[in-house]
Amino acid sequence: MERTLLTLYCALCLVHLAFCLPFRWGRRKFCQDLTKALLMPALLAAVLAGGEAGLLVPAALLFGWAGDVLLLWPDRKPCFLAGLVSFLVGHGCYIPALLAGVKISAPRGILEAALLALLGAAAYASLRRHLPGEMKLPVAAYLLTILGMAWAAVMRGEALLIAGAGAFVLSDYILARSLFVKRHGWTDAAVMLPYLAAQLCLAGGLAGLLAI
Repeated sequence: MERTLLTLYCALCLVHLAFCLPFRWGRRKFCQDLTKALLMPALLAAVLAGGEAGLLVPAALLFGWAGDVLLLWPDRKPCFLAGLVSFLVGHGCYIPALLAGVKISAPRGILEAALLALLGAAAYASLRRHLPGEMKLPVAAYLLTILGMAWAAVMRGEALLIAGAGAFVLSDYILARSLFVKRHGWTDAAVMLPYLAAQLCLAGGLAGLLAI
């Protein structure tokens, strides 16, 4: 059953990405929003059918779904902030799931944290002057959280999970550039492609549905 549901998720991803492309489709925006709202429920169903997810991975997907829906209206500040918080909590759920049973070497953990901190500082520096004053702290907090999730994936050391965390960081950076710097016609597809891959790698990897 979980394989069928994973196939459904992948099919929905392809349909959604098609509607993200900047072509003049009839009712394109409606179809794009509808398929976006169905993506995480499909992946959640696959994870639950697998029976090995525990509570944290389904919670991460539920908060991801809430963020997806709320960010259908990014121009509405309450929706944007609530979406930001939803994704932040979702990353917060992934962190302990990734670190479960992991023995961390202090020197390696500090080195990897320092490297990710440099990456985060560079990303924030490229955004900072474009951020409204009231968004500087929320964006910094979100950046620290997603880098914490990436650090947890690196500490776990599984290629699939590291790839998923990296794809999440890439997706969120592209999204931030589109919201605060400049939006392009290809932005939706560029954001959603790594995001959908990230959720699949993280949730599928932690739930034992995928392996490399």
